[in-house]
Amino acid sequence: MRFLTGLVLMVCMGMVQASELKGVGLFQTLDNPWFLVALYGEKERTADKEPAEARLPEKLQLKVVEDKISIRRYRQLWQDVFAVSQERDVWAAHGDDLQSFFQLVKGPLEQNDLLVIERKDGATVVSLNYREHARLSESFLDVLVTTLTGRISAIPELRDGLNGTLPEDEQRRLLRQFDKGEPTLGRISETGRWLRRQPSVVTEARISQL
Repeated sequence: MRFLTGLVLMVCMGMVQASELKGVGLFQTLDNPWFLVALYGEKERTADKEPAEARLPEKLQLKVVEDKISIRRYRQLWQDVFAVSQERDVWAAHGDDLQSFFQLVKGPLEQNDLLVIERKDGATVVSLNYREHARLSESFLDVLVTTLTGRISAIPELRDGLNGTLPEDEQRRLLRQFDKGEPTLGRISETGRWLRRQPSVVTEARISQL
């Protein structure tokens, strides 16, 4: 437990140093909450070094709030939000990224699982419970952020939360909820073993038809 606490503290300190919270929102469909989502970014600076209002997206964090999210449900949720917010040319341009992103979950997600999608070393790195599970194109993070925060959004409440436009008391409530609970050491080991599993042929065929 001490090791886990120390690990969480180190991760959180790194987040504070590297980026700034822009907003937090609830990823839910038909009043069923699935993830709490936090968006981090660095403030863009003007020529005179004064910070501008815009923040460049650097990291998305998704914490599971449902008891379980099946593999099929995880993929369907993302397919649905992409279908509403993105054109077919985006699907085509990022087909390999999307396939890897859909396939990194090789078992049901459980409450408090933490998915982190961040810009790092010229790539979009996707980690699950503190272990790297995929390394995608750098622009894929921007695609995800645009999908969730753009004018046309499948989940307007999530868009407003990530853009920081929810009422302050609601933002604080969501932040408190986000900070509750961490994956156990046993769960971290369990999802780490997913890295040794190969994607199924059925899954590959299904994604290739999107």
